[in-house]
Amino acid sequence: MKTETFDFFPYGCQYHRAPTPPREEWESDLAEIARAGYTHVQFRPQWRCHERRRGEFVWDDLDRLFDLAARNRLRVILKAQLENAPDWVFTELGGTRIGFHNQPLDPIAHAAFYVGGWWPCFDNPRVAEAATEFTRQLAERYKGHPALWFYNAWNEPRSRPLGQCRCEHSVASYRDWLRGRYGTIEALNAAFGKAWTAFDTVFPPHSHSDYAELFLWRQWAAEAVAEQVALSVRGFRAADPERTVMCHVGCSSLVQDPACDTSNDFLNAAEVDRYGCSFPIELHPANLIDRNAPLYQSSWLRRVDPGYWCQEFYTNYANWHKEPEPDFIEQAIWMAIASGCRGLTFWQYKSERFGEESNGWGMREIDGSPTRRSERCDRIAGVLKELGADFAASRPARSKAAIWFDLRNDLLMRIEEMRSELNHIEEIRASTDYSCKQAAAADHTILRRLGVTADFVVSGDDLSGCRLLVADAVELVDEAAAAWLTGFVRDGGTLLIGYPFACRDERTWVTPQRPARGLEALTGCRETLRVALPAGEIRNIRWENGAMQAAAGWQVILAPAEDADVVGRWEDGSPAAVRHAFGNGQVVTCGGNFAMAFFRQPDRSAIPPACTLAMELAGLEACDSLLWCCSRYSESCEYRFLFNAGGFTEAEPGRFESVYTSPGCTSAAGRLGIPPFGTVILRGTPASR
Repeated sequence: MKTETFDFFPYGCQYHRAPTPPREEWESDLAEIARAGYTHVQFRPQWRCHERRRGEFVWDDLDRLFDLAARNRLRVILKAQLENAPDWVFTELGGTRIGFHNQPLDPIAHAAFYVGGWWPCFDNPRVAEAATEFTRQLAERYKGHPALWFYNAWNEPRSRPLGQCRCEHSVASYRDWLRGRYGTIEALNAAFGKAWTAFDTVFPPHSHSDYAELFLWRQWAAEAVAEQVALSVRGFRAADPERTVMCHVGCSSLVQDPACDTSNDFLNAAEVDRYGCSFPIELHPANLIDRNAPLYQSSWLRRVDPGYWCQEFYTNYANWHKEPEPDFIEQAIWMAIASGCRGLTFWQYKSERFGEESNGWGMREIDGSPTRRSERCDRIAGVLKELGADFAASRPARSKAAIWFDLRNDLLMRIEEMRSELNHIEEIRASTDYSCKQAAAADHTILRRLGVTADFVVSGDDLSGCRLLVADAVELVDEAAAAWLTGFVRDGGTLLIGYPFACRDERTWVTPQRPARGLEALTGCRETLRVALPAGEIRNIRWENGAMQAAAGWQVILAPAEDADVVGRWEDGSPAAVRHAFGNGQVVTCGGNFAMAFFRQPDRSAIPPACTLAMELAGLEACDSLLWCCSRYSESCEYRFLFNAGGFTEAEPGRFESVYTSPGCTSAAGRLGIPPFGTVILRGTPASR
């Protein structure tokens, strides 16, 4: 990845996706965008619009848009939309996808493809070649234009079951992928308990009933998605090799459903210079986890790409849901910036005039008139004009706490929990209501409430400087991950475990010993009995100090080793939580999932005692607060962002000066009053860290 250096903070908006806004509004709109202080616009040329006939390119509208952007000194991000392919891709190149039941999927309209067309099979080499040629032609046309800034290779790359092709090209690609991984059909059979006779007899699964087959197929689908990004990038770089190429996913692997909305952030990010995701404003701001969503989404993206962007920041979707309040929009924007975001693009300037996203989604009204939302976003543009250079030069510090999120485990646990849904995968709607996703969101929110903005890590990451690692709902643990965990604790770290833990291997097989991989020596306990709890049922763990901790998902009875201490018991007295010293560190193991219980009632749930104990063992100060602080540092300056996630509160700036307060904040007698969803930005000299 490239590292761009800016002397400003990129802050812009998506402007044009044919056919809206209409041509007669372009001049006044782009002038107004520049006047309001935005730094860039994004244009979204659609393949079908510009190459209706093969080899015949029409650029008139895009030429006009580029010239107007240059006149207003606006930078342009050029985002190719290849999914809505021209008719000839299907009629001449055989680009028609084959669906779940081996039927052709007709080129039909789609919510995002208003000019018509449909998603062709990019596994087809002729289609891939034609798509690459389109992005090459696009780059050739505009690489010398003074307004061109970056390319955006793909909009929200993902694979959905109904959209994953099963044509001869796709099936051959899947088989080649299996062959590359396992070498022989015998090795594949041995790994996954199958009896295939040859790779040519393997087909994609038709239901979720076989964990292993779906587990393999959706991993291949993620790699196929990354290859789609790559084919677009190849075209841009063939014509303009030095310019930055971006890409963004819908809502990142931390949020999207890996079985029904597949996209691997790390694979996608490896194909581009800059990566990011869409940032929806959560629909239920009264929910504490929703209030924390911009922070945990940012923490994950920072791990994927330290220079990540918010590439679709939503301010409105009033045709789908209730319109978000400006205070909550503003707080989410500042949360993303505080967390390390390197640039932000709103979706979008004005609402579109027809189709699924019409009469909503715009910052401004369709006629261009301002809204409460746009006025607040414009206000932030003014602040960034003053402070943007400092934000561009600063970064958040690494946290002393981290959460382990494993993509293979996330996929496995989603597949496992599909058993309560319909049997055919095409009938299952994408969901994040399952244990792995719940645990990740809740763990980050719990630690944030305790005063820590936790980082997300993956197996093998450098954990130097990290004092507390949370491994929650991680069923799949391989040998490398087990060694990584063991080394962290042995070197002085504190590990907090929430069950289920280390009970499946990388083949999806259940292990006879739990925890597996020799981790019993690390945890100082083993699983003796597991009871799966019905959805919504809560069991309580009583801690040695009398505190109660809710647990959901599972009731696991633990057998402690002689050198381990039982620190919590189920209501029947059986061991539920164990503390164990190992090397120079400590392990706290909970036989029920405290994060899932917290997820269900975050605003009424007490902080789990397991978390406060782990914080204490790690030497981290814990303070239960809904006034959340994040910092960005440069060599000469520290910016502190205070976010109020609760009721009206007060704060003392101390050695810091206030440089920004959101509407409704007060200042008196050296104290700042911060209303719900209020934001304060402070500036000072950085202390030693």
